Amino acid sequence: MSFSAVVFPGQGAQKKGMARDFIEEYNEAADVFKTADQILDFDVYEICHGDGDLLNQTNYTQPCILTAEIAMFRALQAHQNLNADYFAGHSLGEYAALVAADVMSFETALNIVARRGELMNQTDEDGAMAAVIMDTIDLKSIGEIADQHNIDIANDNSAQQVVLSGRQDDLDKTIKALTDKFEGQSFRAVPLTVSAAFHSRYMAPVEAQFHEFLLDFADDINEQNLPKVASNFLGDFYVADKLQLIESLSRQISGTVKWRDNMNLLKDQQILELGPNRPLRGFFKSIGVDITSVINLKSAHKAFKS
Repeated sequence: MSFSAVVFPGQGAQKKGMARDFIEEYNEAADVFKTADQILDFDVYEICHGDGDLLNQTNYTQPCILTAEIAMFRALQAHQNLNADYFAGHSLGEYAALVAADVMSFETALNIVARRGELMNQTDEDGAMAAVIMDTIDLKSIGEIADQHNIDIANDNSAQQVVLSGRQDDLDKTIKALTDKFEGQSFRAVPLTVSAAFHSRYMAPVEAQFHEFLLDFADDINEQNLPKVASNFLGDFYVADKLQLIESLSRQISGTVKWRDNMNLLKDQQILELGPNRPLRGFFKSIGVDITSVINLKSAHKAFKS
């Protein structure tokens, strides 16, 4: 099967052993991990495949997921002729999309993502997030109640799910208010295991630092390929403007991930989800779109033989 769009999951998709079978089978995947080890001050392979628990710490999680996803992509690009027209990624996954679209090199993206993870890890320790799930999300009411308690909508994932983000006490109050508001309806809230309030106002203090850091890489951006990539922050495809990219990436860390909008941009494409897990599949299914998910070598062989 050929694919016209590739989407990449973000933080939360990580798991021990991710991309190991690709590394063992393909030099292209192994080379991506070797490159990461040369750039970073820690052993990416060991964190992804060893016995420690660093993989779930944000400053390690982010570069490790990017490395695993690009390792998988490079292998499929070389051996299955994976050559899509459009790309998107959920939050952190947007960086894999930018690499896959040849907007920036893996080396550039890895440096950026490593700094992103460090900065996001420095923010409020009392941060918390929760997924709100309903048969039909009432985005207006949820947004109004959340804002009253200083809580932000971190991810607009689908018509059935949004993610809220902020301080734990405020989040508890918000969930109680929403439970009361939607009593008797299909409302439920699921706490997420996170180290900070990602995509919320509590990330704003590091935006300026991240923006300045991104500017250092402006000359490394191939802006002519930007229209191939959907932006989480904009909810639309990028235009060929590197300054728009830098602004959007810096604001993405405190802004809402407009994944529902991104899905609507791609819904008419033949879509491949590529990463260590398949969290995006259900979101696409909610809009009536079936996608193919590749999470290991076995599923890759199946996807490209069909």
